[in-house]
Parts: sequence; C-alpha cells; structure tokens
Amino acid sequence: MSDHDRPLNGRGKRDGPRMGQWLVERSLRPDLILSSTAERARSTAELVAANWDPAPDIQLCKCLYHSTPDTMLETIATECRDQECIMLVAHNPGIEDFLQETTAQVESCPTAVIAVIDFDRSWTDLLVERRGSLAALWRPKELPDQDS
Repeated sequence: MSDHDRPLNGRGKRDGPRMGQWLVERSLRPDLILSSTAERARSTAELVAANWDPAPDIQLCKCLYHSTPDTMLETIATECRDQECIMLVAHNPGIEDFLQETTAQVESCPTAVIAVIDFDRSWTDLLVERRGSLAALWRPKELPDQDS
C-alpha cells in the first residue's frame, strides 16, 4: 500500500473525533477545511468535521500531500478568499515547518494536533507577510480524559 493510501491508525480514529469535539466546546468552527488527498488526512478531516451540524465544507487539495510551508501558504491564499476561519489538514514535517515559519514557534505536531494561528491580515497578504501568532496548541494526549 502506498503512503498516500495508508488508512488512519487506531489513534487517529480515536483522536480525530475527540479533537473536533474539543473545538466545538471552544466555539471554534472553521468555515472551510483544506485537506490533503491522502487517505489518513481526508479521514481525519471528515472525523473532525462531523462534530458540527452542518459540517464545514472539506476541500481536498492534492498539493497538500507532503507539502512545504510555501505550498500551504499559496493554497490558503488562493483557496480561502472569503473565509474567516480555516482548518488545514496536512502532513509532517510540513505542518511543523509551517508552524515555525508563521509563528517562530518550534512545536511537536503529532497526529490530530490542533494549532490555532491568528493572522491580522487577509489570506492573500500571507504571500507577502506570513507572520502570525500562535494562539493555542492542543495535543490529544494533553487533553483531559473524555470521562472527566
């Protein structure tokens, strides 16, 4: 099986819905989800999106598979003109590099991590000035137990 077609593992199947619920509890709903076409990214996007009714639209972008921060920024700038809040579902090391380049923060981004980056400019302006601020970062293993 190719890496692109590899399915989510048990941890991803457990943590995707959990992280989506975490966002719902914080009233954070993306207007659009941009996702890599890889099976595990697409599945994660669907599991997270299923927490809202109606679910946010998911746009699959082949260019996000093993992409660089530049490609991620270009995709956001061209695909997200009218959205205020977007979610990007992609892969490492690109996601960690994206976080570092846009916030100057070095963070580990395991499966299903959520990083909230605030940008004070339009998406298209990210091609010129890519700096934002890391507003929050949540890793599934650091969240309270679901039964708590």
